[in-house]
Amino acid sequence: MTTPPEVYTASASSFPPSTDVVREPLVNWRICLLCYAVLLVLGAGGGTLLHILHLVPPANLPQAEFPQFVIAATLVAPVLETFLFFYLPYHFLKKLISSPRIVWGLSFLTTAFLFVICHHGGSHLHRNWLMASHVGLTGTLCFMGCFYLTTQSGRGSPFWSTALCHLFYNSTLVFVFCLSFWLGN
Repeated sequence: MTTPPEVYTASASSFPPSTDVVREPLVNWRICLLCYAVLLVLGAGGGTLLHILHLVPPANLPQAEFPQFVIAATLVAPVLETFLFFYLPYHFLKKLISSPRIVWGLSFLTTAFLFVICHHGGSHLHRNWLMASHVGLTGTLCFMGCFYLTTQSGRGSPFWSTALCHLFYNSTLVFVFCLSFWLGN
């Protein structure tokens, strides 16, 4: 469905601008929150299981590094990782390949590979490859799902819907981390 341009823009001669201008939402809230809920179940559930089974080292982040962790996890990572791992691979592959199914499939594989590598982080993040694989694959599944569903819906920005979903999830993890630190666990 094509919408005439005048529906989205106010006339230059109308002052003050008309209040009946229809604007496209920046975020597809329904998809963003649905993917966030799925990631809470898969991500937190799987991470908890890995810790209970002692398959990953305990997270002992030094107090001096905590402010950097909070800023990186809540402000930097959602926007930067969405751009580097979701937006760029999809748009790069979309320019090279004409088949949407192949583009989405290769985007998913590329994103999963990059997300797992990025989330290993070595000993300073206390993540072994098993935890990095869990974080990377569940994150890819949910965030790529958000990006894909928002793209297919035509409502909202796939980039901002995915970045916001990522921000919600990382903020929840930071909150839980703070709570466990405060409770002395």
